[in-house]
Amino acid sequence: MNRILLVLLFLQTSFAMDSSIEAALRCIEKKKMNVLAVEKIDGKVYARGWFSRTKNNICYVVTHGAPFFEIKKNCSFEEKHWFKKIEDIEPHNKFNRLSGMGRKGLLVALQNDSGDSVYVIEKNKVLWSCPLEKDDDLAFQFLDKNRLIVSILNRKKRDDAPIMLLDNKCQWTLFEKNARLHKARLYHTEQTTGSRFIVYRIKHEPYLVFFDSLYNKHWGTSSSFGISVSTRNIACGITDYITDYEIDNSKKMIKCIKWTGCNFVEEILPHKIDFLHADDCLCSCSHAAERLFPCGEGICVQNYETRKIEILVE
Repeated sequence: MNRILLVLLFLQTSFAMDSSIEAALRCIEKKKMNVLAVEKIDGKVYARGWFSRTKNNICYVVTHGAPFFEIKKNCSFEEKHWFKKIEDIEPHNKFNRLSGMGRKGLLVALQNDSGDSVYVIEKNKVLWSCPLEKDDDLAFQFLDKNRLIVSILNRKKRDDAPIMLLDNKCQWTLFEKNARLHKARLYHTEQTTGSRFIVYRIKHEPYLVFFDSLYNKHWGTSSSFGISVSTRNIACGITDYITDYEIDNSKKMIKCIKWTGCNFVEEILPHKIDFLHADDCLCSCSHAAERLFPCGEGICVQNYETRKIEILVE
């Protein structure tokens, strides 16, 4: 009975997907694009991803460097040459630093190659920057364009510091003493511009924080799974959780947490992700056959081989 009530509550807080987003998804399928995120900003629909003739290039490691495209009504894709400032700040490796990169929609946080500064960029404009200790590697998540959540790893001591809040005035305040952010290169959460979630771990267990910037309030909850995508009110991920009736370990469930305005609702989606054996996998960093990605205010999944897209949550 409780499970039925949770499903009903989950469905009641869902909304119909924007027709322009649905049209963009059809264009992406038609053009065989590998997509990482689709969202509508100022009346225009943008997709982030890349085009490839084969299915080999599927690692999340390329997430940071994937370009933005505006998708127009005639299914044309116009690449937006944004974030050129990153090449000035990081001329050697561009997007693929081993540490110190965070993204949220059109926002990028970057630790420069020398490690002594952090920059926050929107499109091709540096919004603000702050000095850093050179011996530290940083992992970033955005609270908003004026505030970063930062986890610090000391290169020499190889130890973590608490999660800190860094603002555009270069002021540091304690955010969470006993928590850690994952390094962005290995664990990346794909967020739309409007996402209000922060994801980290407390004693190796997933934890989720939802921010309401309008009232400067936040709520947190533990999570039974790791988050890989989030939009304004929902966050989802692939889980290792297996129910009593599940005996096929080649499939993984998808779980989501939704903010209803007063509490969190967690639910298992009916769609399952196939996990390939290592011998069949074309990419060593991911054995999944499909990729979750944010689409508008919902969550979608794309098959790596066929490029077929399915809307999971509207």
